Amino acid sequence: MQLRQTEKYRKAWFGSLMLIAISVMLIALLPETCAAARRNVKNVNSEPILRVKMGGNHTGFKVTFPDGGWLQNKRGRKTRTFRKGETFNWGLPGKRGRRVEYRGESIYLFGNKDMVQLNKNLYRGHLQADITDKGARIINHVGIEDYLRGVVGSEIGSLSPPESLRAQTVIARTYAYASRNKHGSEGADVCDSTHCQVYKGVSAERATIDPAVQATRAIIMISDGEPITTLYHASCGGMTSDNDKVFGGAPRSYLRRVVCPFCRDGTNFRWTRSITAAALSKALRKEKVIFSRLYDAEIEAPQPMDRVSNLVLHTDSGIHKVRGTTIRRLFNLPSTTFVLGNRGLTREIIAAAIPVKKHEPQNNSQKNAIMIAALVDDASEGPAQLMILTASGLKRTLRPEEGWQTIGLYPAGDTVPGSAEPFSPAQIGTRARSGTAPLVQLEIFGRGYGHQVGLCQAGTIEMGKRNWSYRQILAFYYSNVALRSLDY
Repeated sequence: MQLRQTEKYRKAWFGSLMLIAISVMLIALLPETCAAARRNVKNVNSEPILRVKMGGNHTGFKVTFPDGGWLQNKRGRKTRTFRKGETFNWGLPGKRGRRVEYRGESIYLFGNKDMVQLNKNLYRGHLQADITDKGARIINHVGIEDYLRGVVGSEIGSLSPPESLRAQTVIARTYAYASRNKHGSEGADVCDSTHCQVYKGVSAERATIDPAVQATRAIIMISDGEPITTLYHASCGGMTSDNDKVFGGAPRSYLRRVVCPFCRDGTNFRWTRSITAAALSKALRKEKVIFSRLYDAEIEAPQPMDRVSNLVLHTDSGIHKVRGTTIRRLFNLPSTTFVLGNRGLTREIIAAAIPVKKHEPQNNSQKNAIMIAALVDDASEGPAQLMILTASGLKRTLRPEEGWQTIGLYPAGDTVPGSAEPFSPAQIGTRARSGTAPLVQLEIFGRGYGHQVGLCQAGTIEMGKRNWSYRQILAFYYSNVALRSLDY
């Protein structure tokens, strides 16, 4: 009896052991499938992780681990650990024929406290280095909110008013979220330069920026249910531009022209440059535009003091059209919004072409329309002639004997009534002509700094000083948009 019970227990034990062994074998046969399944599970409440391309090709780099860390391969295996303050150095070999360490591999460098130092700059998140025999491409994997801490101060300045910082934070977050996979061919979402947004990591973080990031956490701007392209620039010089007039493509309803009376104290609100004919000839040789003498220069633009499409040069070798963006690049101009000085054209006359008088709306509804009446002075003093930029072009009127008077209010962009006459090309500065003798130089009068589409940062700072909320600031520069909070 006891022998039969022992045999029974032995068989039960052997059956259990076989079941465990079979289970282990099944698990061992499917590790990649299980791992893939885990990777495909989407956590809708997780903060988006951005892949930021750090610079260009690196022929060498050094990573320091301020709190210790480790290096792992693409399969997630740790291959090396680092103590606090230790460094990892990589570089191309100095002599040909020597093996490039980690060639053809991607390595990942993690800090124990989610922070690593690349060369001299400290970054949150971790680094990825894709190694080839020509160098390394380095990508910073970082949460979008930590990314913003390293962007906002670099773009608008950490000493800006709190509401200005909040506005900049929302547009920077929206830009980053909408730009995911912009550098997909390089394994990244965005880069760390002005091509995307300037990102300097921990070195750009400031105590004034963190509250702006926290107060607007997860908030982006949308239009028709989609994140918008939140373009912004340093200073519009009094008026922003339509996206299609600057970059081409289809017009976007939220990137429409806005009269901005708030950026007068901004960088390059008004600017002047002198370009000699000799310097122009030398610079344009690189663009395969060859001439020795310049007789006439003419601007092609949608309207006066608008972005220059082309600069038409009448020379001894014929007529050449040069894009306004090319002239800006060659001579480092603040913007492509300029006119040519000619026949008594002065800075004051040019300045009058764009609304500059400060105007403070009395209620929120007025903050979406700056009135042309802000240009009119009700005193008998004032300029001998007044130019007003309207939807149909630049209008001129002479000061009446009884002085300037306000006769009505008109939304910015509407045509003023009556018999105002447009300027001739010579008066509005679209042409510089010398007659039979060659031109010696071009005098250029311009406004604004940057591409002038979307939000004007100089105006945003001034509006913040005047206690505008970040929502009001965004509504002023972007039309037909709404705010949405992402789910994380």
